[in-house]
Amino acid sequence: MLKYMQDNGYCRSQIQWVMRCVKLVLTEGSLPEVCSYEQLYWREVEQRGYKDAAQVRKTLKSVLGSVKRFDVEGIYPRHSLCHGFLAPAKPYDLLGCEYKLIVDNFVDTSMSGDKASQTIHAERRAGILFLLHLQNAGAQSISAVTERQVYDFFFDGEKIIRGKAYKDKITPMLKSAIALYGEPAGKVLSLLPAIPKRYPNYPYLNRSESEKFRIWLEEENSQLTLLDRAIAAIAYYTGLRGTDILSLTPENIDWEKDTIHIVQSKTGACLTLPMNAIVGNAIWEYLMHERPQSAESVIFVNGFRPYTKISSIWRHIKNVFDEADVRKNGNSRTGVRIFRHHLATILLGNQVPSPVISSILGHTSPESINPYVDADLEHLRECSLSMEDYPVMKEVFE
Repeated sequence: MLKYMQDNGYCRSQIQWVMRCVKLVLTEGSLPEVCSYEQLYWREVEQRGYKDAAQVRKTLKSVLGSVKRFDVEGIYPRHSLCHGFLAPAKPYDLLGCEYKLIVDNFVDTSMSGDKASQTIHAERRAGILFLLHLQNAGAQSISAVTERQVYDFFFDGEKIIRGKAYKDKITPMLKSAIALYGEPAGKVLSLLPAIPKRYPNYPYLNRSESEKFRIWLEEENSQLTLLDRAIAAIAYYTGLRGTDILSLTPENIDWEKDTIHIVQSKTGACLTLPMNAIVGNAIWEYLMHERPQSAESVIFVNGFRPYTKISSIWRHIKNVFDEADVRKNGNSRTGVRIFRHHLATILLGNQVPSPVISSILGHTSPESINPYVDADLEHLRECSLSMEDYPVMKEVFE
């Protein structure tokens, strides 16, 4: 483990922390009263008198967790990999044998089909939480589930707490369970409530916010890093998903034709987009002047050793919002998806046909454009009716 860290450019302080924790394991960990890494951690915290919020305590927890993961699972340390040390048990591990069998059967049957792995993961997670709810409510078996227990998963007595989208994620697992348990599984499936699909208004970028964001992307005197600027420029001008941006490699970019060509992570479909000068220059500047030497094949890497692939895009987008003084109150959405929505509404407002917009956003279904229509204010105004046709008594407004 230490050799791996030395060979991959980890800094001296990180290596020293690992050495300290390894020594702790070999000395204090060999005592009869210490039976686990967790006990060793709490023993060290107590002996050293570390306070809850102390940074040294957080570092000890992180590094000792990495040592445990390497010892137990043989996994080398990585900045983007959560070690789960002292974390609560995973929901799947809390399920009984019958419910675990339902989950495992669903995964096996889904993997043999053409369903995307991300979809399987999302449906598996939703199904596990649903089954765990039933179990905690007293139904230790699928045949013991009641209508009330199912109802309480979706309603808290006053409002809907899980909508139709969540119900749709649970449904495939219950359907696959029919092959195992027959009528009882079918009964639970029939108990799922009829929840209407809702289309809440999306907090889209208005014209002023969009213009401020664009200006700061090109502002040379800003405090933005070249990494922030490149990621935000791609998101703003292309509408690519965050996972696809972080997975870009030099091979995805055709500098001669000014295009970006990828295989989408969500759909597995190929997508080719034009790359304007602002996006191309931002990527080139980052590659030439800021990107550290790294063995990673992707373009964007962390700014700390060992310079691995970035795991989250949100912080880099938020840096641009903050610099542009847009949506700094923390109550408005600032994620990368907002730019897909922004691009779609701009194109709709300019009367670009829906099939063209779907192809630019990489949609595989024409219906995927529907949620974006609610922000097409220009065309929505054309559907409005004059109040003059519906006279209202003056007293109504008094």
